[in-house]
Amino acid sequence: MENRSLLLSIAVASGLYAAGAVAASAATPDTSEWACSKCPFPKGEYQATVTVGAGYLDESSARFGQYTGLDEKGGKVVADAEGSYFGENGYALSYDLADLGLSSRSIDLVGGRAGAYGFALHYDRVPYPIWDTTETVFDGVGGQDLTLPNNWVYGGSTSGMTTLNQNLRPVDVGYDRDRYGAAGKYYWGPNLVFGLDYRRDERSGFSSQFGTIGSTSTQLLKPIDDNTDRVEATMRYQSGRWFAEVAYNGSFYNTKAASLTWDNPFGLALPGTDEGRLALAPDNDYNELALSAGWYGLPGNTTVSIAAATGKGTQDVSFLPYTINPAIATLPLPLSNLDGDVDVTRADITVTSRPWSRLSLRGAVTYDERDDGSRQAAFDSIVYADSFRTVGEVTNPRYGFERTRFTGSADWEVWDRLQLGAGGEYRTLKRTGTQQEVSEERLADGWGRAEYRPTGYLGFVVRGGAMEREPSDGYDAAVAADYGQNPLMRKYNMAYLYRSYGELIANVGLGELPLTLSASGFYADDSYTKSRIGLRSGIDRRYGIDLNWAVSDRVSAYVTGGQDKIDSKQWGSSTFSDPDWKGEVEDAFSTLGGGVSARFSSRLGFDLDYTFAQGNSHTTVSGVNAGSFPAVRSELTSVRADFDYDVTERMGLQLTWWYERFTSSDWALGGIGPATLPNVLSLGADPYDYSVSYVTIAVTYLFGALPETE
Repeated sequence: MENRSLLLSIAVASGLYAAGAVAASAATPDTSEWACSKCPFPKGEYQATVTVGAGYLDESSARFGQYTGLDEKGGKVVADAEGSYFGENGYALSYDLADLGLSSRSIDLVGGRAGAYGFALHYDRVPYPIWDTTETVFDGVGGQDLTLPNNWVYGGSTSGMTTLNQNLRPVDVGYDRDRYGAAGKYYWGPNLVFGLDYRRDERSGFSSQFGTIGSTSTQLLKPIDDNTDRVEATMRYQSGRWFAEVAYNGSFYNTKAASLTWDNPFGLALPGTDEGRLALAPDNDYNELALSAGWYGLPGNTTVSIAAATGKGTQDVSFLPYTINPAIATLPLPLSNLDGDVDVTRADITVTSRPWSRLSLRGAVTYDERDDGSRQAAFDSIVYADSFRTVGEVTNPRYGFERTRFTGSADWEVWDRLQLGAGGEYRTLKRTGTQQEVSEERLADGWGRAEYRPTGYLGFVVRGGAMEREPSDGYDAAVAADYGQNPLMRKYNMAYLYRSYGELIANVGLGELPLTLSASGFYADDSYTKSRIGLRSGIDRRYGIDLNWAVSDRVSAYVTGGQDKIDSKQWGSSTFSDPDWKGEVEDAFSTLGGGVSARFSSRLGFDLDYTFAQGNSHTTVSGVNAGSFPAVRSELTSVRADFDYDVTERMGLQLTWWYERFTSSDWALGGIGPATLPNVLSLGADPYDYSVSYVTIAVTYLFGALPETE
């Protein structure tokens, strides 16, 4: 095909050259009045669209406000703008300002000159409200020191806290994430490109955290006040047949809230337990240097790429003391800080080839290593929940691994309507550092695929395979016993696993009708046949359907639906010996969607989208203490309608209505107020349950050049 295309190009070029030579010998045409009617880019033109308006949200909802900025009832400002400029010399500049009137706003500016340089500036805020139904008795929320009110009455249980109700005050739980970014590229000649990308994430707010003292627990609000800086610098050389790139990546996390101290509302159940403290995420850095290269156009239409990287993660924040309980005598800490040091190494090579037009081959080898070189010591004064000192020494663990992965696949076009494929993966994993139940394991996965298209309107794809993961030296029950575990238990991520799976996809075009239908089904069966206690089996079934209908050149519609069911079974023991109870978890998720897009006239348009989602999780236990947990359910209904009307060529009117209804039942939250449990003082969060409508009306105006119409 490529040779025929080359010959055709030479023939056409020769013909055009000959015709041009004859025309030149006759006369030279006057091109002064010629115009380019198909040029893809405007030149020397500026164009901008500005949207301003107002909106109203009829109810407050933390969940509806996640990522949208629509969590508080009331009026909203609609403010958006986008624009672009294309200069005569190839310079281009564009910007996009979205949701400036909301806390979920974003700003993007992109510019540069083709083949010379480019730059981009970015800012966005993502709000993440978690709960708006919570209450707390603590002062100092948002800081590192939570204190009780002066009139607080301590109690050995929540029922004894006689001033609890009068001290409770509403508090919304959540945080905001602000991202700032700047990126640039510089082209040094036709082959060499330098790139620099910088991003800074800042988070502020608080989330929930349980703090335990003795046998009592308090749901606290831990502060979030941190930032993460990421830097990526690249230098890439690109030629006609190969490329090479060197890159640096850095990530630097810093927090102003590395610990949290709180007054114990349960009082002095034990001496010195009037206050507790816990550590939060510490500062840490990661630096990495990466190299990559590739060659293409090799014999047999072969491409080869290689990549290697080495990095180091560090963390040296000082340890907190064993306890702040003055009644407990402890020995000095054996280390002042972890001096955390993790080395990361990665290398891979990938080869793709198409030796014949109907055969494609791909293979890859990947090696990953994580070497945990953090300091270790015997900590001999461990204090449980600031209440009492435990006996014995505990050495902080190290976790590392070495992983080698081989993958390969082949696709063969038997004839125009039938394609066959096969592939697989073989992987070895060696866990290093602190001894674990499985030190080495191997995984093998093989699959086959067939694609058959009997007509231009009908096609099928079937894929199936099997995977086996097996500990190389068995499961070391002695290590499990050292950790205080039942020797018969097998951790699901280390246990022997056999999985069989299959998938079917069908695509149908209904004759000459502008209607397409896609359907898919997936089935996977996981068996942990060598586990006596732990996860024993799992079944995953997924089904989906997608229908698209181009009713006319002005109207289109779609319908989607799907279901995902996951069933798992496990065995357990209440006597730390043989299994005497069984548990079964059944999860089901269903979705249904549909929509219509219509253009009633050249000026009036309408879009309607509908989404329904439902989730159910049910857990039953048979055997000792048999019973069933209450079902956990959630249901979402969302409808969005958008109208747009072009008043003039430059001005348009937009009207949007967005309705969303969400209900849920969660036994871990429902009906549990701050004082429901005698030994737990909670925030009293309710399961999500809301019904909101958001309506906006806005005017859009186009500045600058009008868009060209044919």
